[in-house]
Amino acid sequence: MKKIMALLLVFSMLWVTMAGTFALEDIQKETLYDLGIMVGDETGKLHLERTITRAEAAKMICVAGNITPQTEFSEADGFADVSAVHWAFPYVCALKEAGIVNGDENGQFNPENEITNEEIVKMIVALLGYSELAMARGGYPAGYTAQAGVLGITNGMQFAVNVPAVRHDVAVMIYQALDVPLMVMEEEGIYVINNGKNGLPLRTLRMNIGR
Repeated sequence: MKKIMALLLVFSMLWVTMAGTFALEDIQKETLYDLGIMVGDETGKLHLERTITRAEAAKMICVAGNITPQTEFSEADGFADVSAVHWAFPYVCALKEAGIVNGDENGQFNPENEITNEEIVKMIVALLGYSELAMARGGYPAGYTAQAGVLGITNGMQFAVNVPAVRHDVAVMIYQALDVPLMVMEEEGIYVINNGKNGLPLRTLRMNIGR
């Protein structure tokens, strides 16, 4: 716990100066499109005003994290309400295996439900490896929302909780997460932030994707 609290203090100092507003511009849209994170319809439109389902979010998080779904997943690897023939089955299983999603109190993923703001925030923070710090800040949802703010993922954003997230806001959060240093567990109970300092390499989602 002391190591986690120390990381909380250090990271607050590192990111406290980040501020400002953010509007998704064409270059950011192009980046997300080129990376395959946010794809449009058959006409190329992104429909940023629309909401997204939890299944769609699962694929976006997998792509952003360069998580390759495995073909050998069985239904036991996923959730009771996501069958092996569901198009998002491998993505959901991959996120469950990575500890990014856990399902609800009934053990279901609810793939067709609209994802809420706090749910997508939790996925992004977990993808970046900061779940331990988020739990130290109070857990889901408040701790993850607070950690997202510290990391700069939600800079310039204001949104209500327990309401569906719109594609524009999800795109902004994922884009702002691309260059956040990843936090990894070096050994049991010991976490490091790969920020390129103190002899540690710099590792980010953007670098993992290879763009």
